[in-house]
Amino acid sequence: MFAVIKTGGKQYRVAAGDTITVEKIAGDPGEVIAFEQVLMLVDGETTEVGAPSVAGATVAGELVEQARGAKVITFKKRRRKNSRRKRGHRQDLTVVKITDILTGGVKPALKTKQTEPAPQVETEAVKAAEVMSEAVDSAPKPKAKTARTAADASAAPPAVDPDHAGIAAGAAAAVTAAKARGIDTDKFQHLDKPVGQADDLKLISGIGPTIEKKLNAIGIWHYWQVKALSDEDIAAVEQQVGFKGRAHRDDWMGQAAELMAGKGPRPKSHNPHHDDEH
Repeated sequence: MFAVIKTGGKQYRVAAGDTITVEKIAGDPGEVIAFEQVLMLVDGETTEVGAPSVAGATVAGELVEQARGAKVITFKKRRRKNSRRKRGHRQDLTVVKITDILTGGVKPALKTKQTEPAPQVETEAVKAAEVMSEAVDSAPKPKAKTARTAADASAAPPAVDPDHAGIAAGAAAAVTAAKARGIDTDKFQHLDKPVGQADDLKLISGIGPTIEKKLNAIGIWHYWQVKALSDEDIAAVEQQVGFKGRAHRDDWMGQAAELMAGKGPRPKSHNPHHDDEH
């Protein structure tokens, strides 16, 4: 059995188990979507055409994710007028998995929106920040400098700089919040919006306000995302943002790892060719 539905001004041929991408439909992942504009219904050798819709037929689907289409560039030029205009557009889309085709006036059971995970994310993020703060408070205060042997200096473990503990606490809270939502922070992925408080990417040497805005525009908000960048991810990001070679040259991934570990930001680069990007 398959059906032809209409949504967003377009028609789609669907069957149970199909995954389709349609114009944006408001909702969160996991919600049930009901398509009531069923234009045609085919069940074996029986074909029913609506006028305009098939009476009592509904197609049920589950919202998988909210996505965006490829960027479309429009460019207009008026010759000899010194007039040029360039615009970019990315269409908002929704990915839906078709679960069932219902007939006889049967309606799908709608799932209620769950609001419990949100307070849990905030609670875990706050706990992570409190644990980091307690660790900083319990750290021994610096004493007067005394002569130490080379063996003592090599044996002493590196301590977290209290001045940068707030940066590490914020990064840890973002990681905890992302994991609470089922996100694997060891693998890079784009985000529609920051999970909790966005990290200050400008603390990474080689990233200024301009590049930070470009990274935010393609869904990069946190240090853990930068740390998880692979060579393939970097190539794709460079193509979108346009800073070829910058990530490897300035070691963004290593700097992000150091910020998450509480080591603090590295000194900013003073290359005159990069002044416009900082």
